[in-house]
Amino acid sequence: MKKLIIIPAIFFFATAAFSQAGVADAHAQAMDNAKNGNFDKALAIIKNAEANYPDNAILLKDDAVINTFKKDYINAIASGQKLVSLPDADEQAYQILGSAYTASSKYQEALHVYQQGIRHFPKSSLLYSELGSTLMDNNQPGKAAYAWEKGIQINPSISSNYYFLAKYYAINHNPLWSVLYGEIFINIETFSARTREIKDTLFLQYNALFATDNILQQYISNGQPFEKAVASTLQQFKDIVSGGVNPESLYALRGQFLVSWFNSDNAKTYPYKLFDRLLQLSKAGVFEAYNQWLFSSYNQSQFVTWAQMNNGEIQEFSKFQKSSVFKVPDEQYYQHN
Repeated sequence: MKKLIIIPAIFFFATAAFSQAGVADAHAQAMDNAKNGNFDKALAIIKNAEANYPDNAILLKDDAVINTFKKDYINAIASGQKLVSLPDADEQAYQILGSAYTASSKYQEALHVYQQGIRHFPKSSLLYSELGSTLMDNNQPGKAAYAWEKGIQINPSISSNYYFLAKYYAINHNPLWSVLYGEIFINIETFSARTREIKDTLFLQYNALFATDNILQQYISNGQPFEKAVASTLQQFKDIVSGGVNPESLYALRGQFLVSWFNSDNAKTYPYKLFDRLLQLSKAGVFEAYNQWLFSSYNQSQFVTWAQMNNGEIQEFSKFQKSSVFKVPDEQYYQHN
């Protein structure tokens, strides 16, 4: 899971950040070779450049990452240690070294690196995400969830914390937070393999949420205020899905939820970007297309047929997706059980 986060950050690192043309050229050439699996050639390019630019952060990052891809963890860790010892080491430096330790199953060393990084960058949601993943790999799921939640608190627009928590809550019988965090993740990270995975999780967790009457009632009886408000509103319309949870019934239920939520004090008492997004989709006339796309894992061929019959709405929804940025405000974190 770490590599999914690191690869884009390293492979497409903005060349404007390089102060020396030689470093930029070496980085570009090495990454081209690494993407094609030519790790030895990529490392040779980096080593040659390092002779001319010793202790260069960009080259050390490349060195550590490529060696991690090559599974030469000894050299990856050595380069990562040099990287974090630089006076201008950034949060990515700690991520890279921590990932090298994790890839080599040295979880305690990885935890130490992430914790050290967080001390230097206490607002790094990225490092909390990595810390949580390593804690989970080290069989500490409760601490992992706490780290991911902390990551959302300090920076709620980083997708990975939502991704991990949507999966965590799915397997720990908390479908309400799995669907909330899962849908937020999908709106932040809309076009990736992880998106498809969480779409599947989202549909399954909506089924779990309405599997029995007791599930919503537990949130109403024992939940924190925001949980109670959401669960109480959903419970008003649970009969809509009594005949089965599918894209059509969820579209109807979620539409009624929005009407009720925004016609009550809840919208002012508990502002929530996800619900604002759904209202925005509704006002744009693409809410049904969004729901069909969101729950397409129910029946992919059925979705294809629906899309063909509603091509205009699908096109408008596609334009909306590509042009609208989803960013969660800092003050919209709600405590929950």
